[in-house]
Amino acid sequence: MDKVAVFIKKYSIGKSSPILCLLDLLSDNYEVDLFLQEAWHMNATVFEKDTIKLITVEGRKENNSIKIIKNIWDFLFGKNYKNITTIDYNRNYKSYICFDPHGFFLCKELFPRSMPFYYSLELYLKNDHFNLEYPEEVMKKEKDEINTIKGLIIQSQEREHLFRKEYNLSDSVPALILPVTYMQSSVKDKSSLLRGKYDIDKNKKIALHLGGIQEYFSCIELALTFSKLENWVLIFHGCHYGEYIRKLKNTIKKNGIKNVYISDEFCERIEDMDAILMSCDVGIAWYNNVSLNFSTAGKSSGKISAYLKFGLPVIAKRYHSTIEAIEDTGCGVCVESFDEIGDAISQIENNYNQYSKNALDEFDRTYRFENYMKEIIDFIERP
Repeated sequence: MDKVAVFIKKYSIGKSSPILCLLDLLSDNYEVDLFLQEAWHMNATVFEKDTIKLITVEGRKENNSIKIIKNIWDFLFGKNYKNITTIDYNRNYKSYICFDPHGFFLCKELFPRSMPFYYSLELYLKNDHFNLEYPEEVMKKEKDEINTIKGLIIQSQEREHLFRKEYNLSDSVPALILPVTYMQSSVKDKSSLLRGKYDIDKNKKIALHLGGIQEYFSCIELALTFSKLENWVLIFHGCHYGEYIRKLKNTIKKNGIKNVYISDEFCERIEDMDAILMSCDVGIAWYNNVSLNFSTAGKSSGKISAYLKFGLPVIAKRYHSTIEAIEDTGCGVCVESFDEIGDAISQIENNYNQYSKNALDEFDRTYRFENYMKEIIDFIERP
């Protein structure tokens, strides 16, 4: 079986469906050496496969070797922690695949002569990398060597255009457009998990806001907006830290809001989200215009594709990318302001079954990973 090398640095792997989908596909077709540095949430089931070897890179030595811990999965289960070695720079792989600038940097540090495939999950632009760590040395190496890549995997044509312009990427470098995908087909089944947990009346509908609970997602404004919608409940589920979560809780308390909840549930694995999504009726994807990563979210948004998988019509802030992903496909409504959310809810309620069916169909057509498996293999096996 041929070998491929994958490079990931500074990323939460177990919560990233695109990473997990690709690793699952690769491990069915190759032996995978997965080089990691500062990676988190390594408890996904794909890491249990015998064809994946996890190699954690600890740091660089003066003799141009890299100190690594092999078989970190064994370490996690108490087996062989002290298996330390140095890497052979002449080791050859059929393909090299790196995620984002930090993965590219790691790949080039380990294998300077490699020509990797570059998988872009986020746009890292010199003057626009909001909330992303992008140190000068990584930026410089990426800009200097980007035209050594064999191909680019990116989520939309809009982002491909921005990437090529930013990096002056040669037209001869091919691109594969791959939206944020999930495994398996859409799901029609429903769950009463959240309704039971929060004792929600059966006559009320549930809107879900997945992802970070931060100011740049306008969670306070969303809470105030939904407080005026009598037949709806809004649930925030996602990571939160710092002062903003306290402000959100204080806003809910101060205004006596009874129909907005902040989930305290921690999902160990990405599939643990299924029952939460199955409990809801509408998905909220509010991206403020603070970065091109937000305004181009559309088919690059993990929350939008997750909503669609479970038949949830989506309400999103209006951008070209969200119109294309949501309105043009009949999967929801895009709005300019919070004042329009009530009307958007009414519009969806008046034709809910059709919106939900469109969401399920669009997921199966555009966001189901299995649709792209052959195309991905063909792409990375390009001569």
